[in-house]
This record gives sequence, C-alpha cells and structure tokens, in this order.
Amino acid sequence: MARTLSTLCLLTACFCAIAREFSDWFLLSPLAGGALVLFAVLQWPGINLTYRIFAILAPALGLSLWLSDAVSTEVLAKAVDRGAFFTLFLTSLAVLRESAKTSRLVRRCGTVLVNQPPGRRYLLMSFGSHLFGVMLNIGALNVLGTMIRRAIRPGSDPEAQRIAGIRRKRMLTATIRGFCGVPLWAPTSVTMLLVLSGIPDLSWEQYAPFGILWTLLFFLWGAVLDRLAYKRPKVRSLNGGNLAHLIPLVALVALIPSLAFVISQVTGLALFSALLMCAPVIGLTWIWVQYKGRPTRIKGGLLLRRMGSSFPETFTNQRNEVVLFVSSGFIGVILIPLIDPVAASEFLARANINNASLMVGISLVMLVFAFIGVNAIITVTLILGALQQLPDLNIPPQVQASVIAITWAVFAGASPFTASLRFISGFAGISPLRFGIEWNGWFSASVLAIMYVTLYLVL
Repeated sequence: MARTLSTLCLLTACFCAIAREFSDWFLLSPLAGGALVLFAVLQWPGINLTYRIFAILAPALGLSLWLSDAVSTEVLAKAVDRGAFFTLFLTSLAVLRESAKTSRLVRRCGTVLVNQPPGRRYLLMSFGSHLFGVMLNIGALNVLGTMIRRAIRPGSDPEAQRIAGIRRKRMLTATIRGFCGVPLWAPTSVTMLLVLSGIPDLSWEQYAPFGILWTLLFFLWGAVLDRLAYKRPKVRSLNGGNLAHLIPLVALVALIPSLAFVISQVTGLALFSALLMCAPVIGLTWIWVQYKGRPTRIKGGLLLRRMGSSFPETFTNQRNEVVLFVSSGFIGVILIPLIDPVAASEFLARANINNASLMVGISLVMLVFAFIGVNAIITVTLILGALQQLPDLNIPPQVQASVIAITWAVFAGASPFTASLRFISGFAGISPLRFGIEWNGWFSASVLAIMYVTLYLVL
C-alpha cells in the first residue's frame, strides 16, 4: 500500500510539472508540494540519514524564509515547481531504464563490445559505454563490468595473468571514460538537467553542438593516451564482434532527442521538457517490442502487468535520489534572492578576477567539493544560481555550460565519492581512490589542463 501511494504521489508531482508547462494555475504548486512531502513521509524508513537531513532542511528553510518575508510566495511556488520538474526527470528516465534493463539488444551489444580486437577495442568500448550510459545511467557500468569480468579469464601462467590484467585495466578505463562522457551533452544526464535549469538563457539545442564536440574530443584524447600507454599486441581477431549489432542502439539513442525536437516544434514547448514527456512513451514502446511474436492482447496484458508490478518498485527505489534532487532544486531557487548581485560584482572587480579566472575558479570549487564528498547537485545548483545573479556577467551561456559539464565529466571518473567510480572499481578489484588517481588520474588532469588553457586563450 505504501509503495502504491508513493507511486501515485510521484505521478501527481509529474502531472503538475507537465501541467505547469501549459498552465499557470496557482493550485499546481501546492498540489505538487503536498504530493512530494507525502512521498517523503511514506518512504521515510528507507531514506538514508544524509537525505533525511535534506528532506527536513529544504521545507524548514523555505518556510522560515517565507515567514520572515525574505522570499515571496511566488519564489516559494517556483522552488516547488523546480522540485516537481526534477521529479519528472527522474521518473521519466526510470521508465527508459526499466525498458533497457530487460532488452536483448543491450545484452547483444555488450557482447559485441567486449569481443573486439585490441586495436579498436578502446574506442568501441568508450562509445558503447557512452550509449549504454545515455539509456541506463549507472546501470551501464553493471552491464559492461559484468561482461568484462566474464570475458577475461586468466590462466595460471604468470604471463597470461599479466596480459589479462592489462586487458581488464584498458577495458574498464575505456568503460568509465565513455560513461563519464554522458554529462557532456546527453539530455538524459543530471548535468544537463541542472545546467538548463540554472541557465535560463540556454536551451539544449543551442548547447548540444558544443557538447557533442567535447564528447568526441573526450573519446579521441582517451584513445590517444591509451595507445601511447600500451603497445599494440599481435593477436588474432576475436569472434562475436559484428558492429552492425550496434546500429539499432545508436538509432534508439538518436530517436530520443529527435522525437523531442518534433514535439517541441509542434507544441512550442522547450525541447528538454518535450524530451521528458516522450521518454516514457519510448520506454513503453520498447517494452512492447520486447514481446514481439505474441498476440496483441497478450502483449497488452504483459505490458500492463509489468507497469503495475515493476514500475512502482523502480520508482520508489529512487527515494534517496528524489529527496536529493527535489531538496537541491528547492534550496537553489529560494537562496538565489538572498544573493546581493551588486556586492558580488564589486568583489570580483576589486579582486581583479577576469572571466577566465572566474570559470576556472568555479571548476576548481566543483572539484574540491566532489573530492570531499559534497554532492555535485547541490554545488552546481548554488553556483549557477549565484552566477546568473551577476549583473555584468558577459560569459556566453555555452561557455558556462561547457565548464560545468567538462568538470562534471572529469570528477565523475576521479573522485572516490562518485557512484560511478565506486561501482566500476568493484569490477577492477581495487579501491575507488586508486582507480581514480592511478588508473584514470593522468587522463583527468590532462583534460582539465587543456580546458583551463583554452579558457584563458578564448576569454
């Protein structure tokens, strides 16, 4: 009963977020806020202590600021709407992940990737991990990590074990780097959600060409470092590596923004909002296709049964993420009016901080907080909120988004506190700190160095 009611609460918040795109009806905000509070109450026993603090802090802070007239009712409603929109993001993409989780296409593509010859394995593993990450999020690392573990079976011979160790290291670093490229552009990433929410003057279609370019350079630079680090061995080609199997997955990933673009053109909605509305439709259609060969009535029954059984579990299992996202989005909105933009601008002027130094400083702040365990959602929400308050800011929105996205991509593969690094290091059999610093450290540091030099040259 609690799971069913919690699911209804999430769906109510999602409905309010969608309705807000079409209407300014004043009751939508309190309805969404009430649904989210009830969700937190129902799921309280399963929420971790850290997230419980956020669940209490966000409404308490909002109420105290409102009662003291520090923020208006309109700002409070806007904060609730931001939380509801973040809930829509999580719920919509959960449908997509639930669909991919049982797809034979995903498993077949994973088999193709791990059975590539060494000469092209790095790039293809990075590319495949990236595609999986767009669809499955952190689940991509589980799929590929498991397949890598099964594919590498070293014998008792010391030389065979050494070669197997090198192969494991190369494949796992390719996997994490490909996955870390997702924040650079993908509309299904948390990074793009925060960036587009925090920079009102930027749309996804304006930023996407830059993000895709950074992603390609991210892959190529990793491939260059991999080739320089390891000599190309003379080994026979492996079986089971037909790259044609990857085409449907590439088409599916491309379908998401393409369909969203069409919907946005027809309805006039922002592309990101349209994407969150069409993602569940794509996910449900994908499940329907997985029942291929069965009568239509049977497929309909199976789909409804899965929606009634698996989906509520999938939605409520995200309780910690929902609390974190909603609280961070809410706090970010209500704190923005408290920032004195004039004082901030005067401080930057007195300190003689130019645009390049400002963006490098923001990147370094993100990195420091990531390495001490502060969640990046909170850091980025507050940074972008403060940045947009500066009256004389003349840094192009694309540059702001690029710095945030590239820095996020770097610390996702370097900080031992990130879920991605903790997950992938388990398949490597080493600590997250060692994986991030020893295995992936040079790549991360070089990407940051290139970005910082470029900022000083361009700005």
